[in-house]
Amino acid sequence: MQPVGQALLSRTAESRDWADTGDPEYEPDLDGASATTGDADAVAGRGDAQAAGSDEPPAENDTVMLKRPDFGEVAGSAEGASARQRLLEQVAASPVAGSVRLDPAPDAPADGDEPAGADPVNVNSDPEAEPAPAPRTKRLRPAPRVPLLLQGMWPALLAVVLAVASSLGVLPLAVVVLGIQVSLVLGALALLDAPAAGGAFFVATGTVVVGDAVVLLDDGSIDRLSGVVGLGFVAALGHQLARRGRSRVTESLADTLVVLVLAAAAACLLALHEVNGGREVLQVSFAVAGAVLLVGRLGDRFLPQPVLTVGSTRGWPGLLLGLLAGVVAAGVVAQIAGDPPLRSAVLLGLVIASAVATADLAVDLGAAELRSGWRDARRVAALRPTALLLPYVVLGPVALLAGRLLLT
Repeated sequence: MQPVGQALLSRTAESRDWADTGDPEYEPDLDGASATTGDADAVAGRGDAQAAGSDEPPAENDTVMLKRPDFGEVAGSAEGASARQRLLEQVAASPVAGSVRLDPAPDAPADGDEPAGADPVNVNSDPEAEPAPAPRTKRLRPAPRVPLLLQGMWPALLAVVLAVASSLGVLPLAVVVLGIQVSLVLGALALLDAPAAGGAFFVATGTVVVGDAVVLLDDGSIDRLSGVVGLGFVAALGHQLARRGRSRVTESLADTLVVLVLAAAAACLLALHEVNGGREVLQVSFAVAGAVLLVGRLGDRFLPQPVLTVGSTRGWPGLLLGLLAGVVAAGVVAQIAGDPPLRSAVLLGLVIASAVATADLAVDLGAAELRSGWRDARRVAALRPTALLLPYVVLGPVALLAGRLLLT
């Protein structure tokens, strides 16, 4: 143990305190004073002989020099054995193995008189001791995903259902579109982990139902659809005001509006159906969407490298093959239906394919943040319907805009 140095002690009770220099070689400039181990026998200003043989107590303002006892000097004594036993007991009872402070001896000064330079006793001073192993942290793996082939087959099947419903009339198409909208609202709210999701679901669902009805009653006009979305915003504000124990209000309102706008955008499919020549544009659009998602996933299955970005399951070969397949599908359907012209159909196919691939890639990148375990279990379950439906919701306004530009 390193020596702890010497100290000065004032005999005045009110000003009694330790003034430790912290220097083992400290020697105060006091003539006639000596340092003894243990108790104070030398008084500053008196002779050594008088200090050693006199039992007279020091004056009130006299100052004495003390030297802290070395632990090794008292190790063999009863006091040393007692101190060591107390140290071992505190080490065993301490929740943190690293540093322990000795309790003061029965005759030690009070807390206010404790030496200011006292340091904790280090119980890990053995240089040969091996360091304790670092605690292991459990690393969660990425969330499991649907096999790539199934990721392409389900969207292709939905494209067939939409194409058949479109050929039957606007009411069958409206039923399928409404099912897509409600399912997307449920899945997106769960995927976003939106606060107060129950009220947000009713607000968004009511808005999209009113929006679809307005589009159908206006013979495909979407002029009033923005007004319906504005009323949905007011309803979302009312929902936040009606909540009890409101928390995360901004996040809840933002999630509600995002889901509401996305779901309402699907009403553009109904508007395009009512436009002259819109049915053929819808058939081309559905064929392009199904081809992009199916062929793109096939390419990712057999040519996964190089990937688009870190954490994505999509690769550059699959993306390029999907875009090419979408353009080809647009040309084939246009030739079979006889409308729109081939050049317009190719341009329409390229625009629709780009929009659908972008929406699919956005969901794929969002899924990279999910982890296996109970914390993200709800979001992982909502990932599948959202990934299936989001490309067709985005398809609505893009196909309506591109179709009107091509048909006029």
